[in-house]
Amino acid sequence: MHYNLLLRSVLPTFVPAGFVDVGHSTVRDARSGKTLVIVDSVQSIANHLEATIVAQPGQVIAGLETMPYLRLTITDPKGRTRVTSSLELPHRLASGWFCRSAELRGFQAELAERILDHGIAAATFHYCPNSLLHGVFYSQLAGLDPNVAKTPRLLTAEVVARGAQSVADGGVAKDPLFPSGDGFDVEALVGEKATAAEVGAGFIPFRHQAFIAEEIELAVYLAEGRIERLPLPDPAREVLSLLARLKLARLLAAPLDLRAHCIFQADQIPAELSDASALLAALQEKLQACRSLGLLAEPAVTEFAFTLGAAKEKSKKAKAAAAATAFAAEEVDG
Repeated sequence: MHYNLLLRSVLPTFVPAGFVDVGHSTVRDARSGKTLVIVDSVQSIANHLEATIVAQPGQVIAGLETMPYLRLTITDPKGRTRVTSSLELPHRLASGWFCRSAELRGFQAELAERILDHGIAAATFHYCPNSLLHGVFYSQLAGLDPNVAKTPRLLTAEVVARGAQSVADGGVAKDPLFPSGDGFDVEALVGEKATAAEVGAGFIPFRHQAFIAEEIELAVYLAEGRIERLPLPDPAREVLSLLARLKLARLLAAPLDLRAHCIFQADQIPAELSDASALLAALQEKLQACRSLGLLAEPAVTEFAFTLGAAKEKSKKAKAAAAATAFAAEEVDG
């Protein structure tokens, strides 16, 4: 699958991805002499694609409940809980949360053994097919040779604008309470000396850079040749192919909302990507075939939960209890 899909900006201008100390990624095309700007990177589009199958943190969309992934519930020492998964975390299945956490040593040994016994493709597919589609590097997993710890992404996409021109503008954030900041007792508000602007009060001027372009393109490539060469049964390969198409179909079904002031609509959607429901149904069928072959984890969601700082809290309590016991003993002896 390879598409170069023309996009049109929903707004008259758009703001590409920017980076601290780098700004926007622009280059002059040697063939045309026109400016090319990267609107959204390969890594960022991968995140947007993955988001299409996440209903809420730690939970897939309806219809994908049989697709394996890892879910992690983290509770801090004050009892506040957050849920996430291998569909959302950086590095996916190879995230340090799964591959380095002291709480999950047993799983890490099991994963490493499965990689060594069955290969990285089969092992990754077993726990999280999504991770195999987008690529993983088990750099945090002990006991693996670097030569067998990495598999590259199979689905690649980015958004690029050609014939781009920057539009520099700016404005002022108005404060109806203290328009100029004069007479504003900052110290009384924040408890220390500072200017009104430093605490976000008063009129605050800002600079802004947007772009226009002759052409904006979403380029997508699925490495189906590499998928065919994976040491996996046919149903597993078909799962990867259908999962990629489902994600892209869902991504294009609505405006491509990459970030504020960076929203696009595809001029035309390829026929094979026009029916996400049909793709989901086909994917469900292939997932069932994989399950019957024993290729997928059972249950589909591998659950983990632990409390951050629990060991430290226990240690503190143990020390406090020991100190109290020693003090009580001294009192008795005295």
